[in-house]
Amino acid sequence: MRGYVNVDVDIDDVISSLSVRELQQLVDELYEDGYVAKKDESPSTDDAWNDQTSKLFNNRWRLSEEDQKTILQITNKII
Repeated sequence: MRGYVNVDVDIDDVISSLSVRELQQLVDELYEDGYVAKKDESPSTDDAWNDQTSKLFNNRWRLSEEDQKTILQITNKII
């Protein structure tokens, strides 16, 4: 028979007990999973970003090989 344990943990206690390195690792992992601080979210910023980056579609021929490689390196980080 399996037993279950219910533990009430205060997240503030957990976070305050982490080292700076552990906190950075937690933030990095959350970011990699797609989490962003609410203060860093901005629909208008996203709209501007999307408008600007959409100009890349079908315009590869206008870019140097170096620029193409840079863009591919960036997109490979996201995938």
